[in-house]
Amino acid sequence: MNLTTFLRKFDTDEACRAHMESVRWPEGPICPRCGTIDQATRVSTRPGLYRCLACRKQFTVTVGTAMEGTHLPLRLWYIAMFMILNTAKPISAMSLHHHLGVQYRTCWHLLHRLRAMLESGEKLPLSGIIEADETYVGGKARNRQKHRDRPGRGRGTSNPMIFAAIERGGEARAAVVPSASGVALDPLMFRWFDRNSILSTDELAVYDWFGSKMRRHYRVNHSAKEYARTEDGIRVHVNTAEGYFSLFKRAIFGIHHQVSPKHLHRYLHEHNFRYNRRADDTGTRIARCLLGRHGRLRLRELFA
Repeated sequence: MNLTTFLRKFDTDEACRAHMESVRWPEGPICPRCGTIDQATRVSTRPGLYRCLACRKQFTVTVGTAMEGTHLPLRLWYIAMFMILNTAKPISAMSLHHHLGVQYRTCWHLLHRLRAMLESGEKLPLSGIIEADETYVGGKARNRQKHRDRPGRGRGTSNPMIFAAIERGGEARAAVVPSASGVALDPLMFRWFDRNSILSTDELAVYDWFGSKMRRHYRVNHSAKEYARTEDGIRVHVNTAEGYFSLFKRAIFGIHHQVSPKHLHRYLHEHNFRYNRRADDTGTRIARCLLGRHGRLRLRELFA
C-alpha cells in the first residue's frame, strides 16, 4: 500500500473507525466490561459510541487499547501508524511533529503508545537452529562522565543489557534484562526455546548450562577471533543475532540519538515487530498493530 492509496482509503475519521471495528470486532461489537459479543446498540450522541444491552455500559472500539481517551483524530493515528510501519527504519518524534503539525510532546506520547501496541504476546517457542546473544546499549567509554563508578562498555558496565534469541530464517525474541546471569535469563530462555532445538552462542559461560538442556549446543570463540565455522554439517555462528543488534543500534544512534533506559523496552518492541513482520504488507502490519493488547498508557505514567 503506497501513500496515495492509504490516504484515499483512510480519508476520514469514520473510515478509520470502521476499519478498526472490522479488525477488532469481526463478529460484532465486544463489550470491554462484560465480554458479550454483538449485544450492543449504537448511541446517536457521538460517532462510534455503543451501549451494551447486557451491562448497560457505554464503550467505543478504542476502549482497552492504547488509544483509549485520546483527543487526537483517528486519522492522525492511522497516518502515524503508516509512517512507522511502512518503512524499514523507525521515525523520530520530531519528524512526526513536522509531518502531523501537532506538538512535539503529543507526538512523543503518540509514538510510545504505538510502541506499546506493537508488543508481542506469547507465541510458539523458537525451534530449529537458534542463535542467542547479548549486547549493551550505551555510549563509548571516552564520552562517559568521569565520576561514573563503572565506565566503559560491555559486561561490567552500567549500560542496559539486551538479550535476544533468533530462529534462523524465522522470528526473533528480545528483552531488556538486568544482567547476563542465569537468574535473569532462565525465565526467558525456557519460555522462548523448544528443547529439541540446536543452540548456537558465543563463549559466555551462562549459555553452557542452557545448552546442556537443548538437543545440541555449539559455541564460537570470539576472544580467539573465531566468528564462524562448520561443524557436523551446521554453520556455527551468531551473525544473525549480531545483525539484529546492528539494526537496532543504527536506529538508536542515527534516528533517536538518545534513549532513556526507562523506555528502552518499548523501542525494542517496535524493532521486534518490524523484524518479525518484515514479510507482511502495510495493511497486515496495521491490522496486527490494532490487535495489540496493551491498555491505556497515560502521559504521567511515562513521566513517573
